[in-house]
Amino acid sequence: MLVWLVFLPLLGGFVSWLFDAYLQRSFTQIRRCDEGSVNHIGLMHKLCDKFSSFAAGWVALIFAFSSLVITCTFILEVFKQDDQSQNWCKVVEFDWIPLLGIQFHLVLDGLALLMILISLIVTIIAIIYSFKERPSSSGFFYFSLLLMLSAVIMLFVVADLFLFLLLWEATSIPVYFLIALWGRRDSNAQLRFNGASKFLIYTQVSSLIMLIAIVSLALVNWKLTNTWTFDSSTLMNTPISSRVEFLIMLGFLFAFLVRIPLLPFHSWFIQAHIESSTTTSIMISGLIVNTAIYGLLRLVIPLFPNASLMITPIMLALAIITLFYAAILCFNQNDIKRLIAYIHIGLMSLMTSVLYSGSLKAYQGMIIDIVAISLVIVGLFIISGLLVERYSTRNINHFIALKQHVKYLSTLTLFFILAVLGVPGTANFVANFMMFLGSYESSTYLGILLIIGLSLLSISLIIRIQPIFYGTTDKQVMDKKNISFRDLSLLILILVMLFAIGLYPQWLLDLFSPTISKIQQIFVNAQINLIKGDV
Repeated sequence: MLVWLVFLPLLGGFVSWLFDAYLQRSFTQIRRCDEGSVNHIGLMHKLCDKFSSFAAGWVALIFAFSSLVITCTFILEVFKQDDQSQNWCKVVEFDWIPLLGIQFHLVLDGLALLMILISLIVTIIAIIYSFKERPSSSGFFYFSLLLMLSAVIMLFVVADLFLFLLLWEATSIPVYFLIALWGRRDSNAQLRFNGASKFLIYTQVSSLIMLIAIVSLALVNWKLTNTWTFDSSTLMNTPISSRVEFLIMLGFLFAFLVRIPLLPFHSWFIQAHIESSTTTSIMISGLIVNTAIYGLLRLVIPLFPNASLMITPIMLALAIITLFYAAILCFNQNDIKRLIAYIHIGLMSLMTSVLYSGSLKAYQGMIIDIVAISLVIVGLFIISGLLVERYSTRNINHFIALKQHVKYLSTLTLFFILAVLGVPGTANFVANFMMFLGSYESSTYLGILLIIGLSLLSISLIIRIQPIFYGTTDKQVMDKKNISFRDLSLLILILVMLFAIGLYPQWLLDLFSPTISKIQQIFVNAQINLIKGDV
C-alpha cells in the first residue's frame, strides 16, 4: 500500500498525459476528414481542445483522490491501534545500489502521513481550480502537477539521504515547467523565463551544496565503520566532532533556507509567484515550501542536534528579521500576489523561529500551523485569482466596491484575512496559541517578538485589503459579479476544514505527537549535554 501511495500520482500523471495525447490525435484525424466550413472547423477545434483538457483533468483528479483514499486508510489504521502514544509506522526497504549502500528505504509515520494528507488536499484543490484556466497541453500540465505531488510524497517518507537528494531535485523540475510554460508574465519582463530560471538557479546551487554535505557525512561514517551507507537512522548515530558536524549541517541548512525562504534567499519566491498561474502558486505554497520546514524538522535536528543548538541564536535572529521585514514590506505592496507571497514568507519565518525554540508545545503548534497556513494561503491565492478575473489587474488600488458587486467574495476574503491573525475557532488560533505559549516558556523575549511580528503582519494585510470592500466602480464589473459554484465550493471547503481542525485539533495531535516528541527530545538532550559540558 505504501508503494502504491508513493507512485500512484506519478502513474496518474502518465495516464493523463497519454490520454490527452490520444484524444488530440483522434480529434486531429476527425478534423482532417471533416469537409465543413472554416467556421465549423474552428468551432470543432475549440470544442475538442476543451473536452481534451477536461478529460485529462478528471483523470488526474481521480488518481489524486485515489491516493487520498489510501492515505485516509492509513490514518484509520493509526487510530485503531491500542496505544496512541506508540509511534505507528510502515516500512519498505530493499537494496537499490548495494555497492554504495544506497537503499530504497521508505518509512511512513504519523508526521509524514499528515504532511502527505495536506499535500493531497492542496493538489486536489489545485486540479479542480485549474479546470477554469484550461491550460494548453493539458496532459503535460497535469503530468507536471502529479509528478510534483509524487516526488513530494516520497520526500516525506524517504529515509535514505541519497534518494532524498534525488527527490529534492525532482520536485524542482515540474515547478520550472509550470512557471515557464504556463506562467503569466508582464509585457515589460526583460527575461521570458525570469521567475522559472531564478527558481532553478537557486535550487540547483543549494542542492549542490547539500550533495556535498550528504557525501561528506557518508564519508565520515565510512572512515569510522568501513561501511558505505546513506541511511539517515544509521548516520544519526555517527560520532563526529562538533566542528565537522557544524560544517556538514550548514550544507543541509542552506538548501532548506533557500526553499522556506528566509532572507536573503526570498527573491525567487516572489518572482515565481508573480509569473505563475494561480494553480502553480497554490502548488508552490501548499507543497514545495512545506518540504523545507519538514527537512529542518526531520533531518537537520535529528542528524545534527549539537550543531543545531549552536546555530540557534543566529537562526532565531534571521527568522525574526525576516518576519518583521516581510511585515513592513506588506504595507507598501500594490500587487495582490506579491502581497500574499510576502505574507507567506512572514508566516514561514514565524514557524522557523518556533522550530528552534525547542518547546514541545511550540513544535505541536507548528505542525498544526503548517496545515492551517497551507489552507489559508491556498484560499488567499484563489481569492486573488477571482479578483484578477473581475478587475483584469493585480493592482490592489483598482480593487474597489467588492462588497457591492461580488456576492460572498468580500465575506470570504475577510475570513481568510482574519485567519492569518488566528481568530478563535480556526486551526490558526490553536496553532498560534500553542506556538506562542511554547515559545514564551522557552524564552520570554522570543514569545513577545513573535506575537508582535504576527500582529504587524496581520495589520499590514488588513490595511492593504480593507479598502477594496467599499467604493464605487463602473458597470463592467457587474457582468462578472457572481462566483461560480466550483470556486465558492472550494473556498467553503477550505473554511470548513479550518474550523473543523480549530474546534477539534486532538486528532491531529494524536496523529503526529509520538514522532514530534522524539524529535523534540533529541533537541532537549543536546541542551542537557551542553549544560553538562559533554559537547
